[in-house]
Amino acid sequence: MGEKNYSSRRIIRDTLPVLGAVFIAIASVVYILCRSWSNKLYAEKWKDYADCGI
Repeated sequence: MGEKNYSSRRIIRDTLPVLGAVFIAIASVVYILCRSWSNKLYAEKWKDYADCGI
C-alpha cells in the first residue's frame, strides 16, 4: 500500500510541471488573440478620423 501511494505522488509530481506549462501556453494564446481582437476594434473605431489631422 505504501508503494502505491508513492507511485501516485510521483505521477502527480511528474505531471504538475507539464500541466503548468500547458496552462501557461493556453493562457498566452488566449491573451494574444484577445489583444489582437481589441486592437482591431480600436483601429476600426478610429479609421474614419485618419484624414482629419488628429
